[in-house]
Amino acid sequence: MKKNIILLAIIIILLIIAGVVYVNLKNTKQQSINNMISSFMDEEGNPKKLENMDPDIRLSDLKTDFNKTIIDTNQILSGGPGKDGIPALTNPKFTNIASADFPEESLGILVSFDGEVRYYPYNILVWHEIVNDNIGDNYFTATFCPLCGSGIVYNRNIDGAILEFGVSGRLFESNLLMYDKKTESLWSQARGEAVVGYYTETKLEILPMQLIPFSTVKEKYPNAKVLSKKTGHLRNYSFYPYGGYDDNDDIYFPTSDFDDKFPPKEIMFVIPVGDKSVAVANKNVEEGKKLTKKINSDNLEVEKIDGEVFAKLNNKPVPGYYEMYFSWSIHHGDDGLLWD
Repeated sequence: MKKNIILLAIIIILLIIAGVVYVNLKNTKQQSINNMISSFMDEEGNPKKLENMDPDIRLSDLKTDFNKTIIDTNQILSGGPGKDGIPALTNPKFTNIASADFPEESLGILVSFDGEVRYYPYNILVWHEIVNDNIGDNYFTATFCPLCGSGIVYNRNIDGAILEFGVSGRLFESNLLMYDKKTESLWSQARGEAVVGYYTETKLEILPMQLIPFSTVKEKYPNAKVLSKKTGHLRNYSFYPYGGYDDNDDIYFPTSDFDDKFPPKEIMFVIPVGDKSVAVANKNVEEGKKLTKKINSDNLEVEKIDGEVFAKLNNKPVPGYYEMYFSWSIHHGDDGLLWD
């Protein structure tokens, strides 16, 4: 009897210790978010602009040619971590479906080239934002900007040069500025275009992708390769570092004005059509319901089939991607067509 009481007391003590550790860990995680956000700000609580940063950071952290640009570089903001502070992944490891451990409802980017299917979970992308990969001769980069909800896959073969992209630690219009390691030009992830440096005005080709939950991948693509958590970086891939950002209308960084036709963070399915960018609310793309739109003399169709969204222009498949409404509205204010 005495032994049972002692054992029970030990169990209670262990539970109390576990509870204290959990609370401290939770507080530590929340504090890390607060520290991350505060690192974006100056002493007056305003986001840091590149012009207000230490000159050594501007000149040494990035070797970009700031004399060649199509944007106002004074509107480039520090994202907190410096260059490669958020580490991009290159030639990453993969695992099979059976070994992959992600929540069923968690989203990710799925690509397919030459009969091989690969899946890049947002749980990992949120910590790395860029994955440089290839399937055979198909060289691409899977990108995700958590601040804009923008998941886009780009061809990284530029006129025969295979570019490797990294995270610059800078933002423009609250969007990830990527940099290529060849010239350190800055590329707008939302626009798919170099906006500062050697490659300025060079555009990246958008490649086909799907944004689907892990459960759909397991069901439809049992032989898919899934991005491994063994990235070589110590990260908690079950923890979302941006807290409740997706669940409210708050935008951490100042941006240009945008309209209120949709909630700021409404996820849009975006289809480039010639010199136009067409956006439809993802929630309006329903299973088995074909949407059609006339664009000049072209016929655009969008349809969801078995949980995947496909677009066709004049009956030919065209790629699309996903982005929050505020970001699409800002980056495509001149060439955007809203499918409402």
